[in-house]
Amino acid sequence: MNTIKKITAGIFLTIGIAILILGTVDLINPKSSKQDKDGSFAAMVLFGLPSTTLGTWIIWSLHQQNQQKINQLNLEKEQLLLNLIQQYEGEITIAKFALAAQITIEEAKLYLNEKAKQLNGNFEASNEGGIIYKFPT
Repeated sequence: MNTIKKITAGIFLTIGIAILILGTVDLINPKSSKQDKDGSFAAMVLFGLPSTTLGTWIIWSLHQQNQQKINQLNLEKEQLLLNLIQQYEGEITIAKFALAAQITIEEAKLYLNEKAKQLNGNFEASNEGGIIYKFPT
């Protein structure tokens, strides 16, 4: 569905911008007659502006949907972390979080570092050489 919206937005923008450019060229052309300039202006207002506006609105709508999806994923990741903190009594490793969140080790490490700062947590090296993040419960 998003692909269809993207294609539709592209078509509307292409048509709208083309009409606006051609109309503008005709309006500033000193050799154009008054009737041609009036026709160009009418085409710009009736076809160029609505088409460009509709294409822009579709793109804005897609952007808003994408932002909502990102916000939802961030909320789910945060809820998962909080559940794991509760489950493991405030201690969590990078590997446990990466496995539970289905993200890479590097992403998990960056996320846990950020959340440790945000939640006044800290981390220490384990006996096995890994990092254990400790969060207040």
